[in-house]
Amino acid sequence: MRIGILQDYGFVLKHSPKIGHLQTHPWASTIFMEKYHLGDKEWEERWHYPKTSFAFTYFDFRSPIIGKTLAISANIILPLARHQKWSLESKIGTGFVYATQPFDIQSNPQNNVLSNSWSYVLQTGFWFNYHLAKHWQLISALQLTHYSNGAYKLPNSGVNVISYALGAAYLLNPEQIKFKKTRSKSFVKQSYLDISSSIALIETVINQPTKHKIFNINFIFNRDISPGHRLQTGWDISWNEGIAYQINQKYAGKSNKPDYRRMAWLVGDELNLGKMSLNIQFGVYFYRQFEAISDMAFYQRYGLRYYPKPYFWLGAYLKSHAATAEAGEFTVGTHLRLSKKKVNPKN
Repeated sequence: MRIGILQDYGFVLKHSPKIGHLQTHPWASTIFMEKYHLGDKEWEERWHYPKTSFAFTYFDFRSPIIGKTLAISANIILPLARHQKWSLESKIGTGFVYATQPFDIQSNPQNNVLSNSWSYVLQTGFWFNYHLAKHWQLISALQLTHYSNGAYKLPNSGVNVISYALGAAYLLNPEQIKFKKTRSKSFVKQSYLDISSSIALIETVINQPTKHKIFNINFIFNRDISPGHRLQTGWDISWNEGIAYQINQKYAGKSNKPDYRRMAWLVGDELNLGKMSLNIQFGVYFYRQFEAISDMAFYQRYGLRYYPKPYFWLGAYLKSHAATAEAGEFTVGTHLRLSKKKVNPKN
């Protein structure tokens, strides 16, 4: 177990001309608690003994428009290099953030990056740890922090902060950090048909009285390529009421209207972390009759899955067109096994 504190200083990234008036230099304080995974399970050795952590982060954007935020996040820390005196790690995490000065059409109309009192947080970065003594470590980090509510409420340009951090950590029981060799010599390479459905709620206009629903169905073929990686390819079918609303507004009074439904071909990668997994997907629409606001011909989807059973999973995803979020999705899915083959892993 390791506990620590970080102090960040950075700048708001101007990812859109719409946020040019919000270029500030925020600072942040983070308190975190990490757990070492020493090889009790096979996936821990496979990923070179990673760590998981919970963190509380306070951001002061030094702006009366954006205000301050308080975030709680869960993170996975993957080692990139490990030596006796130092280590280099990559971190990725997600969670929720509370904003003190969200958009208000009357009192705070200029805040077009945080429109809701709560949002999602995504954070990634690189951490360098230097061992000062048996229990103490010095930390420096370069981080990217993204806040967005996934278009649940508009305006939703989102805020991205690039920051540099310095901090310190205390190891509670350094003598217990002993890595184990538990990996088996073979694994079962399997193919699956993955069937899932998701729902999301969004706005298409500011101060919309009711939310639009988005419903998706996915049919994805999965193939294990190693104990830690699973490749994906398949189809994504979407019914977006927000797009239907935009069509009805543009083609009011006309009988011949574009179809609001969409279909896409996607590819992805799933990183296996025991009962949890990280997912990245890229999709290209092959059926799209209407170009919506902030729309593109392709999209990305990032998310986490949790497997309470090997054949059943729950997921939380963020779908976006480049830097513009379309929706935060909540998903349920199942695996139908197609084939399996026992092989010797290379990693």
